[in-house]
Amino acid sequence: MGIGGETAGRVAAQGSFMRNFSGEFRFVFAAVGALAAWRERRVCVSVDGRTVIDGPMNLAAVANGLYAGGGMMFSPEAQIDDGKLDVLTASGLTRTNVVTELSRIHTGGHVNNPKVTITQGTIARIETFLVQDAMPLEADGNVRGVTPVQFQVLPGALRFVI
Repeated sequence: MGIGGETAGRVAAQGSFMRNFSGEFRFVFAAVGALAAWRERRVCVSVDGRTVIDGPMNLAAVANGLYAGGGMMFSPEAQIDDGKLDVLTASGLTRTNVVTELSRIHTGGHVNNPKVTITQGTIARIETFLVQDAMPLEADGNVRGVTPVQFQVLPGALRFVI
């Protein structure tokens, strides 16, 4: 949620002219526009009922696996089978910081920034308080809604045939 969701929304809204370009170019073009227009907004993130952050934020992500969106390693310690969600928050980043961290996210280097935190738990809730502050929720490259949103681990919800 946040800049990533804003970027996904901009990609989806691109007209037929932009569809002549590669997906990577379209993403970068949309990301630059999203970054230029982005402003931090007050967000409350709670994990297992405990407030992790309540303040201005650039991005929040909930992961249960190592990689997302083209090889971005949001949470380098995430394990798909540990029964935990990894909740990443980025607060207080300048536009320059965001660009720097985006360049490091493919290797997990962004977690070394003290403004980026990861908290594990089984239930994550992300809330914004004003309608104009709602953050777009991106999943699988598409905007799926806006905050508030809640994620919860559901052990055994998927069955696999081997």
